[in-house]
Amino acid sequence: MKEEIFAIPLWDAFRKDTECPLCEIQKDIEERYIDRLLDGSTVMDVEFNKKMKDYTFCERHFEDLYEYPDKLGLALIVARILSYEMKDLEKMKKGSQSDSSLARMFFKRESSEGYTRKDKECYLCKNIDKTMSEYIDTLVKLWEDNKEFRNLYSESKGFCLNHFHSVIRQSHRVAKKLAREEFVNMSFRIQQENMARLFEEINWFIKKFDYRYADEPWKTSRDSLFRSIIKLVGNFNGDL
Repeated sequence: MKEEIFAIPLWDAFRKDTECPLCEIQKDIEERYIDRLLDGSTVMDVEFNKKMKDYTFCERHFEDLYEYPDKLGLALIVARILSYEMKDLEKMKKGSQSDSSLARMFFKRESSEGYTRKDKECYLCKNIDKTMSEYIDTLVKLWEDNKEFRNLYSESKGFCLNHFHSVIRQSHRVAKKLAREEFVNMSFRIQQENMARLFEEINWFIKKFDYRYADEPWKTSRDSLFRSIIKLVGNFNGDL
């Protein structure tokens, strides 16, 4: 049942004309996580608030959260994170015996006892990455077991580089060695062909700024800059 839930969005994403079907899925996941995060029940949940002691949000996800209409929900979460960070600083200060020892803790370089701060993970990144890993596992299994999906996969435009490498890393899920080799070889071929396609398109886009090509057609290059950035870094919020 769980595999079927993950399989349906994969079929839909691979049927779209997109530079990365997994980015399409991830964008939807991020929106759903943010909706769920900022609804009243999650913000007020005791267990969630305890978890935030060990988490924060990355810059990009703070921007996404800030764009959400409900500022109260975000304010409550931020207040909770601030309270935890203030307690951490106070605990750090109490651990030193004086102002001078506090300074030495920050600036001592030769000792492993010097100042260190463990960066906290982004709560959304961790949960989204976990969900995307499950989608990739399902993708690999679909490719192995379903001939129709294998054909759909072979006709795709590949992935953004991040998702491409994630797919290759999880290709060990393919049970049979020969099938695994075929999957990896096919994935590399698709990725290389489509990166070459984009390279050609963006070079034509560049030529269109030369007066000698002003009257030439744009062909498929008009949005090639946007699509090339997607191929390099994944979901990109720039305006076409």
